[in-house]
Amino acid sequence: LLNMRAASLSEELESITKDYDFGIVPGSAAIFVKDEENFIGRLDLTILEGILVIIEVDDQGYKVLSCSPIYSFETTKSVLEHIEATLYKPFETMESLLMSISPMFQAKFQEALYNKLANINAPSTSNDQQPQGNHSQGNQSHMSQEAIIALLNDDPTSDPNWNIKNI
Repeated sequence: LLNMRAASLSEELESITKDYDFGIVPGSAAIFVKDEENFIGRLDLTILEGILVIIEVDDQGYKVLSCSPIYSFETTKSVLEHIEATLYKPFETMESLLMSISPMFQAKFQEALYNKLANINAPSTSNDQQPQGNHSQGNQSHMSQEAIIALLNDDPTSDPNWNIKNI
């Protein structure tokens, strides 16, 4: 049902605190509830629009429980209103939640993805091993979100669909 990349809640929460620094205020994600028995975790983080959000991770997905402006930018009010309209709405992935609530995260995500894909498609001038063969039937638009995040973090093996044949 829920497409969790990590096997446990702790691993999922820990990965959230590290994997998204490229598109949020770096180092702002902090876990404050970790209830593995009931599979509920909560963390707060600050999006680039200057808004602190509290996010819950549970068996229904990822959802924003509250939001508070920390800084005041030109876009803060409209983004805050949008986030308030999505409170408690479950998202299947952390990426989809962040892309929904933060236009700046979405832009940074797309920029980072474009740069990674450009590096993969660029001819190699070193002896580094470059991925060969077809990834997801040769069409990068079919990459799973887990594969994209793994690509952004330079770790293709964290994608559950990754195997040695991908090299």
